[in-house]
Amino acid sequence: MQMQSLIMRLGTAALLALAASGCVMAGGAEQADGEAIDSASEAQIDTGYKAWRLYTATFSNGQPLFQVLAIGGSNVGNYQANTEYFYVTTANLQYLGQSNVTFGHTDGYGTPPSQSGSQQFHMPLGSSWTSFSTDPVSGGYRYDSGGVHLRIGTGNGKITRLTWYQTIPTGQSPANITPSGTFTTGSGAVTVPSGSAGYYADTTIQ
Repeated sequence: MQMQSLIMRLGTAALLALAASGCVMAGGAEQADGEAIDSASEAQIDTGYKAWRLYTATFSNGQPLFQVLAIGGSNVGNYQANTEYFYVTTANLQYLGQSNVTFGHTDGYGTPPSQSGSQQFHMPLGSSWTSFSTDPVSGGYRYDSGGVHLRIGTGNGKITRLTWYQTIPTGQSPANITPSGTFTTGSGAVTVPSGSAGYYADTTIQ
């Protein structure tokens, strides 16, 4: 898919203050069913045009990496509006850096399909992209698809950091992205091509 097709059509999504209902930010996160989950600072992928969008990230060997349930502008059942819910298969983190990762997504209305994962965390949606000329993050496992990149940091058998990057033509504004297709394993710093501007969104999972 061309880089431009990965750059979102929707503008900046409003930050959601998770003040009410079942999800609690910053260290006390829990689902509506009371199960404790981790929390993260912000998100950067798009919810699509329907009530929700379910992303799947699968290694090239067929093993799942994670799923992300991105909820749009209204609450859906027990899911908060403008929130992303991550479900990670931590047993498969061993494949990071060894196998490519393929992203796909499904959009829908009504109650989304139930998800599960040995690591779960959620984050409020919000396009908070910071410009860069020199990659501000190092380490972890880097994946590339055209002008979109993902760096995954791990520790203690879990994902501890997610950094998305996008490089777009100079003068254009960054927006939330739709990861799609195959992301190949990479290494080192993300560079900004001539005539382009670089932006990144960095999330630490607590």
